Amino acid sequence: MVSVIDFIEKLQKKPRHIRVQIMWASATVGAVIIFGFWLWSLSALLAQTAPQNNAGNDQLKKLGEIKKEMPGLWQSLSAGVGSVIDTVKSDVAVSPNPAPQDSPAQQSTEKLPLE
Repeated sequence: MVSVIDFIEKLQKKPRHIRVQIMWASATVGAVIIFGFWLWSLSALLAQTAPQNNAGNDQLKKLGEIKKEMPGLWQSLSAGVGSVIDTVKSDVAVSPNPAPQDSPAQQSTEKLPLE
């Protein structure tokens, strides 16, 4: 039985182009498995909700109301973000330049007073 650590060590010894191919192959296999599970669960969900058609109509009405409200939501969100950006710009424009600080060489030559 091959352990995961042995597999990773063997994989690290392979050339880069082989490791990239293995990465894409495993990502594709994972995506296919997830997509297959999604299709299976979707068909089970649709078969379960088919008799409950009235509840679906109510949900579609709610979805339609949300769609109607979306432009107003986006406008208010963009106005809020715009005001924050304007505030930051005005704060940056008004703030004075910071005072020049001593260089590290000048700071190291200063000595503390002795008592």
